[in-house]
Amino acid sequence: MGFLQKDSDFSSGEHYSVVSAECYFQGTLSVQGSLRVDGTLEGSVDNARHVIVGKDGKVIGDVSAQVVVCGGAIEGNVCAEMLEVLAPACIKGDIRAKKMIVEEGGRIDGQCVIGAAEEASSEEKTDEE
Repeated sequence: MGFLQKDSDFSSGEHYSVVSAECYFQGTLSVQGSLRVDGTLEGSVDNARHVIVGKDGKVIGDVSAQVVVCGGAIEGNVCAEMLEVLAPACIKGDIRAKKMIVEEGGRIDGQCVIGAAEEASSEEKTDEE
C-alpha cells in the first residue's frame, strides 16, 4: 500500500497532509500523522510521523519527525529517528538523527549528529569529567 493510494486504510487513524506543487504555505505545521511537501512550506514542521519532501518540494524551516525523506530541499535543522537524503536533494542545516541514509548525489551543508541521544549525552559527560 503506497503513500496516498486510493486503497489507503484511513480507518487505521493515520492522517496524511499534503502541500501540493501549486501550494505555498507559511507558518508552523504541527502534524500528528504524515506530511508530503511538493510545493513550498516556509515554516517549521513539528511532531510529524513521516515527512516526505518531493523532488520539487522545499521546506524553509526546521523539521521534526520520526521519519524524514528528503528528495527536494530543506533549509533548516532536521531532527528525526530516521533520515533519508535522496539524490539530488539538499539539506542546508544541522542534522540530529538516530539513523541516516544519504544516496549518492544527496547533499548536506551542516553538522550531523548520528546515533542515539543517550550515547551523545554519555560521551559529553565523560568529556566533562
